[in-house]
Amino acid sequence: MMNQDEDIYRKHSQELVRFATGLVGPFDAQDVVTDACLRAFQSRSWPEVTNRRAYLYRSVLNQAHSHHRSTLRRRIREHSAAGPGRVEQSPVDLDVLRAVDKLSMQQRACVFLTYWDDLAPAQVAARLGISEGSVKRHLARARARLKELLHD
Repeated sequence: MMNQDEDIYRKHSQELVRFATGLVGPFDAQDVVTDACLRAFQSRSWPEVTNRRAYLYRSVLNQAHSHHRSTLRRRIREHSAAGPGRVEQSPVDLDVLRAVDKLSMQQRACVFLTYWDDLAPAQVAARLGISEGSVKRHLARARARLKELLHD
């Protein structure tokens, strides 16, 4: 018999992986979602959560943020260990991906859900458990930052 947490995971995991893919890329998305869900299910506040879907989206967003911090620290260590000029640059150097990567995690989440999942600000707000005004503010700041980064 499936317990309630497994049922919730099965119900939302595919959309959470899509969301995480927009935040951390396709190779780490499943791990980020799994770690986020496990942490959420083990949280003391989980039994009292009323909007579990929004809580899981926020958990994935937080886990993606932690993933980026640890990845950055690892890359800095690897670069330092390799010495100057020894680390090859990626052959794919897409300006748009680099610009999106420079957005805050909140901005990236709002951009992904708005433009890739084609959700309205109210729907994005419901998924992330934030206000619609916050979504609009994150989108405006993200667009301004992308314009700045891509038009230099």
